[in-house]
Amino acid sequence: MKLEYKWQVLIIVCIGIFMSTLDGSILNIANPTIARSLNVSLEQIQWIVTAYMLVITASLLFFGNWGDKVGSGKIFTYGFVVFTIGSFFCSTAHGLSFLIAARIIQGFGASMMMATGIGIVSNTFPPYERGKALGLTGSIVGVGNMTGPALGGFLVANWQWNVIFLLNVPVGLAGFFLALKYFKPQPVNKDGQSYDFAGTFLFALFAVLLIPALVGSTGLSSVLLGISILVLAGFIWYEKKIACPLLDFPLFKIPQFVQGNLMGMAAYTSQTFVFFLLPFYMERIMGLSPAYSGLLMTIPPVIMMVLAPVAGFLSDHLGSSRLTTTAFILMAAAYLLLSTTTAAASPSLIAAVLIILGAGMAMFGSPNSSSILGSVPPEKAGYAGGFLSTVRNLSYCMGTAASVGLFTWLLTSQRQTLSYIPAYIKATHIVYWSGTAIVCLGLLISLWNSLSCKKKKP
Repeated sequence: MKLEYKWQVLIIVCIGIFMSTLDGSILNIANPTIARSLNVSLEQIQWIVTAYMLVITASLLFFGNWGDKVGSGKIFTYGFVVFTIGSFFCSTAHGLSFLIAARIIQGFGASMMMATGIGIVSNTFPPYERGKALGLTGSIVGVGNMTGPALGGFLVANWQWNVIFLLNVPVGLAGFFLALKYFKPQPVNKDGQSYDFAGTFLFALFAVLLIPALVGSTGLSSVLLGISILVLAGFIWYEKKIACPLLDFPLFKIPQFVQGNLMGMAAYTSQTFVFFLLPFYMERIMGLSPAYSGLLMTIPPVIMMVLAPVAGFLSDHLGSSRLTTTAFILMAAAYLLLSTTTAAASPSLIAAVLIILGAGMAMFGSPNSSSILGSVPPEKAGYAGGFLSTVRNLSYCMGTAASVGLFTWLLTSQRQTLSYIPAYIKATHIVYWSGTAIVCLGLLISLWNSLSCKKKKP
């Protein structure tokens, strides 16, 4: 029995999603092992995550815009190739600099798929099934994230860490040939055929300056932050002056588009506080093995895999605002509980917190994405998906850099009066309090969005 075209498309897009999420989740649990193997610090090792996210963030809008003009399917298909090449080079790395360079290649491939995949799914499925389809992609995110930590913990415990990147090679090649064979042409936006290379450069420069500024609290960091803000202002000014800007300003007049992306920034920035720092806490403070830590870190994606389709289905029938509000409440509760952990914390407590966090993440992702994509014209779905992914990845970059920078500064400060373990715990608590504050901002936006929707109803 031959599958309908929409399901063929969904499967191919999900292969790309699975590959990228598997890679990220494996790396989260492997970071402590890689840091020991390469003899580098936590601040240095975060760059194999941050460089990857920076490349994605800097190029998503360009690839989303390019996909709308030449066909999103083409960009997505060759994204498999670039990602696979980067993965192969990652597997051959024997030093931090080479590994970061290979991760940059991976980042371009991931960006090509992230910028176009959601738009392809949105355009392929009818409006009444859009939430369900995006919910299923959320499940695949859960499967990839679920598989990664357990598999990563097993692999780094039994082989060298390089093998974690080799897993992407056969998956990427399979995805490329399937996309080449089955993808049909996507809708093309014929308005404005030029590419905003200057705007792309300015936005990339903003991101490249911003993230190092968040890592530390030195004078140089303050200077970089100031320069990055000036570059952002210059970028917006330039975009308003040109005929074919990288920024699609009419979309910013759509409240659901703006509010959804602001909520995404709050949710995704805070998530990295957990996924980057918690594995280090479990191994260094709680004394858990990488394999055990990996198993615990599979909990949120397992919950996402189960609940994301349900959340997508409910968003089709109830709207997204109720679900996002509930999601922020759950995430805030998880961060507050993490801020109470001690060196004697039991794995069962960590598991309970991760269950709550996973439920919050599942109830946020697909409803928010469906709301954003449902608010824009179909011919701009690629751009909207690229912008959504840009916000998500910029938030991941900011969250990783800010949490590491804040934690490092707090640990140094606390070490002046406390021994290592109490200082480490205190610094971690403050980081999670900060995450709670960010989530509460998202909650306020969600409540405002909910009230706005009620006022519009007759």
